[in-house]
Amino acid sequence: MTLQEGCRLLENLELIPVTILDCPESIKSFCNKYRIHNSQTLFTKSVLSKIIEELNEDELILTVDDFKIKMLFALYGKTPIAYGPYCTELLSVDESAILLSHLKIKDFPPDLLAKLRGRYTVTAQQNVQYHINILLSHVSGNDLIHTVKTYNVGSASDDDTEEIIPSDYHIKVVREHYANEQLLIKSISDGDYASALNAWRILHKAVSYKNIGHTIELARLSAAVTRTLLRMGAINAGIPSEINDRISGNSSQLTAKARTIDAINMEHERLIKEYCDVITEYKKNQYSSNVLSVRFLIEKEYDRPLKLDEIADELSLSSSQLIHLFKKETGTTPMAYLHQIRIKKAAYELANTQNSIQDIAASVGILDSNYFVKCFKKEYKMTPSAYRKRFTNSISKI
Repeated sequence: MTLQEGCRLLENLELIPVTILDCPESIKSFCNKYRIHNSQTLFTKSVLSKIIEELNEDELILTVDDFKIKMLFALYGKTPIAYGPYCTELLSVDESAILLSHLKIKDFPPDLLAKLRGRYTVTAQQNVQYHINILLSHVSGNDLIHTVKTYNVGSASDDDTEEIIPSDYHIKVVREHYANEQLLIKSISDGDYASALNAWRILHKAVSYKNIGHTIELARLSAAVTRTLLRMGAINAGIPSEINDRISGNSSQLTAKARTIDAINMEHERLIKEYCDVITEYKKNQYSSNVLSVRFLIEKEYDRPLKLDEIADELSLSSSQLIHLFKKETGTTPMAYLHQIRIKKAAYELANTQNSIQDIAASVGILDSNYFVKCFKKEYKMTPSAYRKRFTNSISKI
C-alpha cells in the first residue's frame, strides 16, 4: 500500500481529512481550506512550516487551537502528513458564545462557530493517535508506536493536551450551569412545568464539555443527575418521601429499559411534568402528606389489587385512622376513591379504544366483568356498552 492509498483509505473510513503537505502549494491550500477565522494562527504558512520543521519519524505533533479544534502531524520518510481537523468534544452555541467572549472575538457569531466546528468529525483523542499509527505502520512496515508532543498554538498551554480553556472560562461555565440547576430545582418546587422544562432544556443543550462517546449509558447517568435535581425540588416543595421515592424509582426503571437516547430524553420531560402535576395538586389542596401519598398510590396503581390494611401499614396507620384522615380531607374513603378512579379510567378506555369490556375491566383492576358492569352503571346511570355507543354516536355527529 502506498502512502497516498493509505491516506485515502483512512480518510474514507474515519471521515477525518488526511493531507500530504509535501510542497508550498499544498501547505497554502491546506490553510485556505480549513481556516475558519483569521485568529487561527495554526492555519498560516509560517506556523505550519515551523511545525513541519520540528517533525521527526519517532513522534507525532498535536495542536489544539483556541476553538478546541485539533490537528495531528506525522512524518513518513521526508513527507509531512496532517491528520485533521477534528474535535474531541462538542461545543453548544451557548458554550461557543462564552468561549468567544473570553477570547475577545466579536466578529464571529457563536452559532457560526458551532456550525463550522460541527463539520469536523468528533472522536476520542486515543482513536486518532491509534489510526495514524496504524497508517504509518502499514505503509512503512514498522510497528513503532509514536510518542505525542503538543505544539503551542495561540494561547494554548504546552503541557496540556486536553483542557486548554483558561480557568476563568471554566468558572463562567460552571457558574452558569449551577444557576440553571438552581432554576430547575426552584421551578420544580413551584410546580412550574414550563419554567422547569425550559431550565432542563438549557442544561441539556449546554452541558459544559460534552465529551464524545455520548452513549446511552452516559444518557442514563445524565438522567440520574436530573432525577436528583427534581427530587431536591420536590423535597423543597414538601412532597412526602414516599411519593418522591415512587416517582423517582419508576423513572429509574423506565430509563433502564430505554433503548435510545431520545427515549431517555422523553422520559426526562415526562418526569418533570409528573413532579409538577403532583406538586401543583399538593399546593392547591393542601393535603397532608399521608393523604397525598394515598391519592398518589391509588392514581398510579389502581390497576393492581390494593387493600386498605396494606396501604395503612405502609403509612404506619391503622385502617380506621386512615379512613378518618382521608375522609376528613377529601370527603370520601380511600377505597371509594379507588373505585372512582377505576371507573373513570374505564370510561376513558371505553370512549377511546375498541378493547372488550372484559379486558377494560381487568385493565383497571376489576377482574369480575359482571361486577364491573354493575359498578359502572351505578356511576354513569348506563351500562358500559351504552356509554361506548353514546360516545361513538356523539363523535359521528361532529
